[in-house]
Amino acid sequence: MKSHFYDCILIGLGAMGSSAAYQLAKKGKKVLGLEQFACAHNRGSSHGETRLIRKAYFEHPDYVPLLQRSYELWNELEKSSGKKLLHQTGLVIFGDPKNSEVIRGVKLSSQKYGIPIEEWDATQISSRFPQASVPDSFIGLYESTGGYLEVENCVQTFCEEAQKLGADLRFHHKVISWKKSPNGFEVSTPQQTFQASHLVLTAGPWMGEFLTNYQSYFKVHRAPLFWFESGGHFKKENGVPCFAFDTPEGFFYGFTEKDHQVKLALHRALGEVKNPEKEPRELSSEEFQPVREFISKTLKNLDPNPTQSALCFYTQSPDSHFILDRIPNHPDAFFAGGFSGHGFKFSSLVGEVLADWVCQGKTHNPVDFLKMQRLNS
Repeated sequence: MKSHFYDCILIGLGAMGSSAAYQLAKKGKKVLGLEQFACAHNRGSSHGETRLIRKAYFEHPDYVPLLQRSYELWNELEKSSGKKLLHQTGLVIFGDPKNSEVIRGVKLSSQKYGIPIEEWDATQISSRFPQASVPDSFIGLYESTGGYLEVENCVQTFCEEAQKLGADLRFHHKVISWKKSPNGFEVSTPQQTFQASHLVLTAGPWMGEFLTNYQSYFKVHRAPLFWFESGGHFKKENGVPCFAFDTPEGFFYGFTEKDHQVKLALHRALGEVKNPEKEPRELSSEEFQPVREFISKTLKNLDPNPTQSALCFYTQSPDSHFILDRIPNHPDAFFAGGFSGHGFKFSSLVGEVLADWVCQGKTHNPVDFLKMQRLNS
């Protein structure tokens, strides 16, 4: 079959790949994006309506500068597309300051980077978030700049804006293999073979298939999501922001209601997935039970029986931090993976980093702490 040559081929057009396609097209590059499913599909990690976004990042303060740039890039995407994608409803995180690493992490990032947060005591929790039933020892940390992103709409918008700028995005094109070639890289699909001077892997749960020597760096796990009838008690108009609870049973998070529904989930990697394409989509009672018990114990006016559910995948790195780097032994090939259930909010930034690397071999964004060397050492 005839071979087609591009400046860069992207394998995978979920959150990270679609963002990179957009950023590369903005820089005037001839880009090919290959995706085995439809645009904004529900088979991987970038679906389920919403994802939280926040700046006072408890996972590590080094993420905060990346978040600040991510917010700028989300705002730029909204302006260029004319779509509302980022909703700053506010976010409150509850926990016991004596025992919660999450609470300590939020305070550390806030203090280091001057991110305004409000601390609520038990009385303020009762008045400002009366839906919560928590121990008197709990506090709430409220960040007004927190909120949520519209997941599928973000991916769809990245793709649309990339295509407007000339990117060649091909859906239902499953990549069979990639290899080094005399002119760069050769990528094969059942339809045809393509060539490019640069390659970017953003394959999400399928990363291990393309980086076979590093499969252990990309463990895939089930991550169920649930929606519950709220009866109008969790509306943003009634002062209810997005929320999260760090409890002895786990870290539970939820969203301000939409259409009388509240989305809620447990942030925990569950059963390991060996084959994402063939993984059963049905959710078990064991996967639902922790969320049911949390609602019954902690949230008022929320029916603990879900109205709908969905299955996403967490691609876990060994230390639960992202991995952004060159592909070993391939100076013109790059990858982004291991987003471990907290990466979507950074996708606007990750696309810029990958485009910088392809175009300039370097980026001004401080991402060295996310390179693979930390794991090799």
